[in-house]
Amino acid sequence: MFLSADVSCIEIVDINCSELRNDRRIPPQLALFCTNAANKAESAVTSHGQLPIMANRRWAPHTRRQSGRATSTCSSLMRFSASESRAHSRFECYTLVRWSIRGQGGRAISKLGFWSVVMLGINSIIGAGIFMTPGEVIKIAGPFAPIAYTLAGIFAAVLAIVFATAAKYVKTNGSSYAYTTAAFGHRIGIYVGVTHAITASIAWGVLASSFVSTLLRVAFPEKIWADNDELISVKTLTFLVFIAVLLAINIFGNLVIRWANGISALGKIFALSVFIAGGLWTIITQHVNNYVTSRSAYQPTTYSLLGVTEIGKSTAASMTLATIVALYAFTGFESIANAAEEMNTPDRTLPKAIPLTILTVGVIYILALVVAMLLGSDKIVATNHTVKLAAAVGNNTFRTIIVVGALVSMFGINVAASFGAPRLWTALSDGRILPTRLSSKNRFGVPIVAFGITAFLTLAFPLSLRFDSLNLTGLAVIARFIQFIIVPIALFALARSRTTNSVYVKRNVFTDKVLPITAVVVSAGLMVSFDYRSIFLTRGGPNYFSISLIAITFIGIPAVAYLHYYRTSGIK
Repeated sequence: MFLSADVSCIEIVDINCSELRNDRRIPPQLALFCTNAANKAESAVTSHGQLPIMANRRWAPHTRRQSGRATSTCSSLMRFSASESRAHSRFECYTLVRWSIRGQGGRAISKLGFWSVVMLGINSIIGAGIFMTPGEVIKIAGPFAPIAYTLAGIFAAVLAIVFATAAKYVKTNGSSYAYTTAAFGHRIGIYVGVTHAITASIAWGVLASSFVSTLLRVAFPEKIWADNDELISVKTLTFLVFIAVLLAINIFGNLVIRWANGISALGKIFALSVFIAGGLWTIITQHVNNYVTSRSAYQPTTYSLLGVTEIGKSTAASMTLATIVALYAFTGFESIANAAEEMNTPDRTLPKAIPLTILTVGVIYILALVVAMLLGSDKIVATNHTVKLAAAVGNNTFRTIIVVGALVSMFGINVAASFGAPRLWTALSDGRILPTRLSSKNRFGVPIVAFGITAFLTLAFPLSLRFDSLNLTGLAVIARFIQFIIVPIALFALARSRTTNSVYVKRNVFTDKVLPITAVVVSAGLMVSFDYRSIFLTRGGPNYFSISLIAITFIGIPAVAYLHYYRTSGIK
């Protein structure tokens, strides 16, 4: 971006809205004007298609200098309010807004459209969960397992709408960090942002190691490579190669990500559709109904607060615990908005794309689970295979399709994680929380430094803990509960705010107040229902690895981020 020193003549090239808002040298009215100009230009391009000013690039209508003074030539596609016009005339700014954000090499950067965001959402949610959790849910809830998935889907939909509504107020990268900072300022936003960025990187490590283990177990069933926890091993080599493949996919920008997301999303939907259609064909033609076997597989679990205070066994207790397990299959929607700045009109796209994604995933999940239970719940619970859903299928061809679909699904969720996690670091960098170098991009617009840090954490934690996913998953669980409580509260605050950025957002009592309160209450209930003993304790005593990771993630690194921010910003 170039800004001349003369306030009466300001030229803004390759505008970055978050950079404008955070640069204190720019008058707030001017920053607001330029931001609104860019947003309206983007809306104009989205509504009317590519403007034929330059081939293969989209340019906003702009003002033109005539005889040494600024003269507005804005087309009808971009109109300004009275206050914006006053700001424009006051600063006499000659504004050239090139909204098609470009990389350092001058290449136009492609943004994600509505259906690309939906595909990204499907990839972010449908992963290993639906293929691996049904056995555990059936064991806890028995014949009521579909109800557990339905409750989990409803709660995920509530949270998804909360996140989508927050996206109307905040359009920058960072998801929960961006929403929290906009609502409460940096003091709370820094903590949420840093912990979210770290745990997102670690969660990607869990997903990547799970994919590698499943791939080795399926491709080489006679070998023990998948269970080898040695540092120098085939599993480690495969892990490194897989991260390198994801780097290659990301390094060429959003266009390649769009194709990878689309192919993997369609692949996993195809595999689940084949399972549902083939299962229904078997059920109807061969009159198969083994749903009753879910009663014999049912093993009621004791409910306890925080995993410490036991309450007792009951159907309600089992349903609560089963819902928590089923919710794991729906998680991932909260990361869709991590890269909001990579999307066309995120304030319009996300509120529509996220609920549609949850609805699509929910329907697929319920159908797949019911079909699996009709084919044989006892087989799913009893199997020791990684892809438990395939155990209900007797046909070898169908079983192979399900296993391959699980691998494609896990690959897709890794692509989504590798795309979203680095944007959390760039969001912190844009806010001057971390060094600005983290936001530097290659000529394809990819934050390569942030990707490198994310990939390092993704590799470091699983390798240092010898692929012990239990410790790593515990971090992700705690971080998600923090998000599920703080973001609804942030939305409630944003809806009540009358700041310049949110004054034009249309309010809705149901989505701005009722749903956030519901989300906080349900999240708190699930949070106290989680068994934290699995994170902090082992059979031999305290789990020092897990305790150390949690202390570093939730205390140590946020403290360093606070010190850096207050030292560099001059705020006391």
